[in-house]
Amino acid sequence: MDNARPTPLIEDIDDTRRKLESWISSNRGQDVCIQELTIPEATGMSNVTLLFDITWDEDGQQRRESLVARLQPAIARPVFPNYDLSLQYDVMAAIRLCSDIPVPELCGLETDRSLLGVQFYLMKRAEGRIPTDMPPYNMDGWMMHETSVEKRQHLWRAAVDTMARYHQLDYEKMGFSKLRVPGKTALQQQLVYWENYLRWALEGEEHAIVQRALAWLQTNQPKEEPTVLCWGDARLGNIIFTPSLDGVAAVLDWEMAVLGNPVQDLAWFNYLDATFAEGLGMPRLEGLPTYEQTIAQWEQASGFSAQDYDYYQIFAGMRFGLIMSRIMLATGQDDEVQNSFACQLLEKYLNRLI
Repeated sequence: MDNARPTPLIEDIDDTRRKLESWISSNRGQDVCIQELTIPEATGMSNVTLLFDITWDEDGQQRRESLVARLQPAIARPVFPNYDLSLQYDVMAAIRLCSDIPVPELCGLETDRSLLGVQFYLMKRAEGRIPTDMPPYNMDGWMMHETSVEKRQHLWRAAVDTMARYHQLDYEKMGFSKLRVPGKTALQQQLVYWENYLRWALEGEEHAIVQRALAWLQTNQPKEEPTVLCWGDARLGNIIFTPSLDGVAAVLDWEMAVLGNPVQDLAWFNYLDATFAEGLGMPRLEGLPTYEQTIAQWEQASGFSAQDYDYYQIFAGMRFGLIMSRIMLATGQDDEVQNSFACQLLEKYLNRLI
């Protein structure tokens, strides 16, 4: 897991700091200062995330505000072929406008690449704690060592409730009907995307396990599915919990937002937890509800049925296995492209189902 981090570093971080300082000053109409940019190491595998504080003088006093910048990656082998920062920004803006679901407060989007060479957006930093991906939260970190069994159960259930509330939003009223492709279901659109992604991500190579999963998914598509704007990357590592750990402070990372059956978010949420446990041969973190309990909670909170859960579990495994295969290829771990823990877990789930 430690080597599987394709997130690009900033080549000249001080130059980036000065340029962001100038851009923020221009947009705010007042001079601000950025002392330092830092890159978080415990989470994130695709976009570049920068944490920093801005300071400025106002009414004879120095003010301070904590911000986060998300930048498109600029590397030879990114995780995804395209990064639509405008979509991510628009999703968060729409959620803030039409719901009380906590997402970061937005501070500006820049689509002109002339400043930093890539698109970027800024948002206010939400205070709280994020479960770690590196190391996985079931192996080390604050969730393992600084919380009780009861607290972990509460955090998990708070995350599921937040996800269920999000699934109740009307994507058409939010302005995302534009994501539909005429003549195709939302699932068909996604399957086309992932088939194209396979060819791009593996640079023309075959992948027996993922292609087996894709073939099964094509043949067994559910009928008459509900459609919502799915989070896409629903998992504990994309949630900031309040400093007191009594609820959700902010929901993060909307780069995989897509129209689809909301069950796909539920299945992804459980499956990503399973990759840290069953996938890596480790126990789940004590206190977390079972996946069956999670499904029941989500059904009750969202009002949707999870009848297609088995299908979307394979869909989750296919997506994660393929993404991890791309990461292995991008980071020079060629021996793991076909046989990573993610692909082995997908094969195990396929064999159970078929």
